[in-house]
Amino acid sequence: MSDTSLCLKPINDLLEKHFFIPSYQRGYRWSPREVTNLLDDISAFQRNSDTKGKEAFYCLQPVVVMKRSQGDWELIDGQQRLTTIFLILTFLKPLLTIFRKTRFRLSYETREGSGTFLENLDLSRMNENIDYYHICTAYQTIEQWFELKNGTQQVSFLECLLKSNEEGKNVKIIWYELYHDNPVDVFIRLNMGKIPLTNAELIRALFLRSRNFATADVTLRQLQIAQEWDGIEKVLQYDDFWYFMHKGDVSYPARIEYLFWLITHESEPLDLNCDDPHYTFIAYSRLFTKAHSDVGAEWLKVKRHFMTCEEWFNDRTLYHLVGYLIAEGIPILDLTQAAKESGTKREFRQVLKNKIMKRLLGTPFASEAELRIAVQAKLIDLNYEDNKDAVRSVLLLFNIATLLQNNASNLRFPFASYRKEKWDIEHIRSVKSEKPFRVDAQKQWLENVVEYWTGNNDRAAQRPDECEQPVICKETIGLLDAATFNIATFDALYDKILTCFDECGSSETDNGLANLALLDAGTNRSYKNAVFPIKRRRILALDKSGTFVPLCTTNAFLKYYSHKIDNMMFWSEDDRDDYFNAIIDTLVAFFAPESGGMK
Repeated sequence: MSDTSLCLKPINDLLEKHFFIPSYQRGYRWSPREVTNLLDDISAFQRNSDTKGKEAFYCLQPVVVMKRSQGDWELIDGQQRLTTIFLILTFLKPLLTIFRKTRFRLSYETREGSGTFLENLDLSRMNENIDYYHICTAYQTIEQWFELKNGTQQVSFLECLLKSNEEGKNVKIIWYELYHDNPVDVFIRLNMGKIPLTNAELIRALFLRSRNFATADVTLRQLQIAQEWDGIEKVLQYDDFWYFMHKGDVSYPARIEYLFWLITHESEPLDLNCDDPHYTFIAYSRLFTKAHSDVGAEWLKVKRHFMTCEEWFNDRTLYHLVGYLIAEGIPILDLTQAAKESGTKREFRQVLKNKIMKRLLGTPFASEAELRIAVQAKLIDLNYEDNKDAVRSVLLLFNIATLLQNNASNLRFPFASYRKEKWDIEHIRSVKSEKPFRVDAQKQWLENVVEYWTGNNDRAAQRPDECEQPVICKETIGLLDAATFNIATFDALYDKILTCFDECGSSETDNGLANLALLDAGTNRSYKNAVFPIKRRRILALDKSGTFVPLCTTNAFLKYYSHKIDNMMFWSEDDRDDYFNAIIDTLVAFFAPESGGMK
């Protein structure tokens, strides 16, 4: 959308206007639920407005219009909302007359009778055509809703609906006026494609308004901001960058909107509902209506926020520290404030580490000995069953701290994969409590074991006599090939197989941090019940194929942390102890203050 005018208009400013609804639009189709929701929302705002400032208002979705040569307005988008408002005013017409107000007009290029029918509503004709039916149904919904309100409440509702900007505490619409666009193309994009105007589009129109700039350089400044805007959005669409700076729990049609959201939340919140879908646009609209507003300065704020995140992204250490805190739910505004208060990058890094330490341990520690004791006490109590979130946080930090140990490495933790693939906690050695209970899952579990023992997934080619556990392998194949799958037989075989792989430890030990690692949710679901060597083989296969596996997970299954390796196929008590101690050593080294001359 090129040449546009954008502002917030009170409903009061529409009352003298005439809206023309072209033939490319369908008729009125709002359901009673949508009508009731609008009435409820306006009523709730009206009741709560007593505690709000004069500048408070309830905002309706955008109305997109174009001025016609006849002097009226072609209504490109917003017919449903304006028609509903018209029907509300129709019901309250006696009060409207007392207020010396009138209704705006709606006319149609086709459906010639609809405009007249709206002006002189006749419920007895509701079944003459589909348009009349929906109009009458909406009016009846309005009628029934107001039946529950007394006269005073009806007056208060109408006052709220029609107050001017000078009076405040009113209802407004987002007025989006086009000048040179093709209205049919705009309508198709907004309606046929079901893509509404977004906050980012609305704010872009605010920034690019011709009146923002001196006449001599208006085109140049518009082009500059538009190009910079597109450049920022292009980088934000890069998932590695986006999921480093954003937790990924909110989806934006244009990711630059997040920068505007950050800026509007840096200062005191506006007297608005923060859940309003157009909160960010409304904030900027208010800002740009102020006499002293400087568009250039406001755009510079956007660029500075972006460049700050870009600088952090390009610094490998800051990338990991900031990325971890964002992934853990720390607001990025807290981090930008901390950066402003830090004199150097080194100081900022230490501030970030202190934030992480406070989350994990509650308080910083003066000496490494105290730190080690605190870390060990914290980790030894972590349990899969009691606090999965805390376990996941520690395992994530373990991976990040491991990557940062090597200053010469350029490896980066993939926060995008961590968020999009929903990484979960994997038991290194299987847990009896996770025994599969569905028959199909039990069969698959046994198939994995037989395939591991025989080295083949083709039943005809499997040779149980040649594997390391021929007796149990034959029993397993017998159960799988039996006409009826016997659950009791599976339970007995399950215990035997766990004993073969030395996986019959206590649940308390198996659910501790020393038996846990990070893995993507898909692989975890498929192999969570498998014994250690089967999991190990699967993880090595993923790593070999180029699929990302967290470094510390790969290290654990390769027994990188084990001081003594007796058997690569078992996860022994010594392996667990060495792995647990490696986590402690890595975190203690990570939290130790930096030395040297880094700036």
